[in-house]
Amino acid sequence: MKRLRFVACVVIALGMTAAGSPPLRALGGQQAPAQSAQNPAVTTTLKLTVVISRFNGDKKVSNLPFVLMVVPGYDRDHSGDSMNLQMGAEVPVSLSTTTEPGKPSVVSWTYRSIGTSISSSARGANDVGQFSVNLTVTDSQLMSDAPDTSGGAPPRPGRFQNFTSSTRLLLRDGQTVQYTAATDKTSGEIAKLDVTMNVIK
Repeated sequence: MKRLRFVACVVIALGMTAAGSPPLRALGGQQAPAQSAQNPAVTTTLKLTVVISRFNGDKKVSNLPFVLMVVPGYDRDHSGDSMNLQMGAEVPVSLSTTTEPGKPSVVSWTYRSIGTSISSSARGANDVGQFSVNLTVTDSQLMSDAPDTSGGAPPRPGRFQNFTSSTRLLLRDGQTVQYTAATDKTSGEIAKLDVTMNVIK
């Protein structure tokens, strides 16, 4: 009689599981982790290759690539960790020149930062392999150098160019998009931004 009661209990437990009740717990009382079809791999890393290209007409005058590794989030309200990259230099900038009779000119100087700053974050956008990628690119460069003849002073910078772009893109693995093109109205130089996304698991 005891053996029959034990079998009946097992059958009832299996019937509850088949009817859609929560799955049986593993030994020790811990719930087995659930697999989510919309969260394919929480360990996914996105490799973003951002290229800043500059053109004079049809002639490419510079091509600067930058690579960022971004860990995306999968929560709708969380875009994963933000990745920041900065590359630049300090250049001398003349502030004023003081001239006194019978004495050499005195030039006062300061320094200005130029270079590139990129920040990015991402999250899984849908279940077809797309990622929503936020990109902010800030770039500044020295356009020309005016030689200084005041006697041994650092070269005097002429003109600085500043460029900033902030956008959100939907990208798939291996996709390349040219998403920004801007023209400097003083020089006619065209700056273009391309980004390529690769999924690394």
